[in-house]
Amino acid sequence: MYAQLARRLADDGIVTLRFDLGGIGDSRQEYEQRPLKERTELEVRAAVDYLTELFCLDGIVLGGLCSGAEDAVRGAWSDSRVSGVVLIDPFAYRTAGWAWRHALHRAARRVLRALGYYAPPVVRKASGGPGQGKHPRLVTYKYMERSESTLILSGLVARNVRIHFLYTAGMRDFFNHERQLHAMFGDLGNLATVDYFPGIDHTQALEEDRRALVECIARRLRERKPS
Repeated sequence: MYAQLARRLADDGIVTLRFDLGGIGDSRQEYEQRPLKERTELEVRAAVDYLTELFCLDGIVLGGLCSGAEDAVRGAWSDSRVSGVVLIDPFAYRTAGWAWRHALHRAARRVLRALGYYAPPVVRKASGGPGQGKHPRLVTYKYMERSESTLILSGLVARNVRIHFLYTAGMRDFFNHERQLHAMFGDLGNLATVDYFPGIDHTQALEEDRRALVECIARRLRERKPS
């Protein structure tokens, strides 16, 4: 998806750099003796340095998925050159509204299952045999604590950094409606936008799902692009 997104934004005239953190993909590890959090901050800052050395930019937007979203928001927090972030399935926290919407979702699913319109996904056991049960998470990741994310977001808002949240069905256990963003963090003003895709999974395995997210991000960046 990142490659598709980079090409799509380039079509809109947005200078775009897609890169892997050290040790991922083709990126070699430069700071092996440093803690992961420190390594990540250094590598994100190096990417921003690289862009600012090559181009005269009117703003820098960092983006990522899941842990990459948290890397992006922390990078924006520590680097005043960053003017925006795109956060795909970042941190989210259950609220009272989440609880009753989740209860309704589960009730509706039980009714559909009883009527034969819904079947739980098949889980492959370690032995390779099929089994029935709850769909396993592909990635288990501990998101940042609410105290840290609230502190960072308040700092970004104070700096007029634009924040675009995108949530998919992969975050349903913590996020299930666009209005939940306000319940989690209060009023972020007109600096924050949120889009929710309840029919798209966390890893966007389908081409049409990747295209939907790419076009959403491109549209949001066009809306914010100086004329």
